[in-house]
Amino acid sequence: MQILEIGWRSLLRQEERIQLGNGAEGCLLMMTDAPMRLLLGETELRAESGDAIIVSAGQSVTTIPAEGDLLYDWVIFDPAADGSFYQALKIPENTLLRFGDTEFFSALLRQTCAEFYASGTKRSEMLDCLLKALLIRMAETGGPISPQQGAANNDPHYPELVALREKIYANPQEKWTVEMLCSEVNMSRSYFQLIYRETFGLTCIADVINCKMNRARDLLTSTSYTISHIAQLCGYENEEHFMRQFKKNNGVTPTVFRRGHRT
Repeated sequence: MQILEIGWRSLLRQEERIQLGNGAEGCLLMMTDAPMRLLLGETELRAESGDAIIVSAGQSVTTIPAEGDLLYDWVIFDPAADGSFYQALKIPENTLLRFGDTEFFSALLRQTCAEFYASGTKRSEMLDCLLKALLIRMAETGGPISPQQGAANNDPHYPELVALREKIYANPQEKWTVEMLCSEVNMSRSYFQLIYRETFGLTCIADVINCKMNRARDLLTSTSYTISHIAQLCGYENEEHFMRQFKKNNGVTPTVFRRGHRT
């Protein structure tokens, strides 16, 4: 994968136009922070803030601010060097995509832009990895916009859920309950449990247990703490409950696990 040109937070004034009559040499990826009109040949698309698109190589395109000056992130890339990877992602081209986590996407593109203008010895390898991360994120969280969606976000709760999950894994000692987690994101219990599972592929409590087990395994292999103390550090009120849950999730008791993982 090769990046040909890139820009982050580029300014497009209301009276200006970007026109690529013969298209770009490679694929053009764009994300806008404000409404924008895109003319792809005879087709007109209207992008809202946070929308993104990959315009196929050679496709004529004109971009026009819809409501005033705007900022946009963009990269022109040639996927030929790793065409099988790009094709496997199945990202629809010339189609507006909407994301639940635009801040992450924009930050990743900013890092890619910074690396493009740097002169590190591993610059090419870094750019390849960053571009692939961008495209994977597009394939993973970007969804085509249907007429019924209007300006609604494809997944408006995604950033909140990711932030909550980060908080869970940063605080394995916390005695997390469904009620506590719901209150963190101000959602009803049933709705929260539904979208958490849809987003991460497991229930919130199963994720809490995974977090605690990760911490327990780390402490068992890196410290000489007693099992009782490790149970407390992982948020368990008693050692017996911790030991039962550890064996259920790891197949062996904490003591046996520690014995088998000593260096």
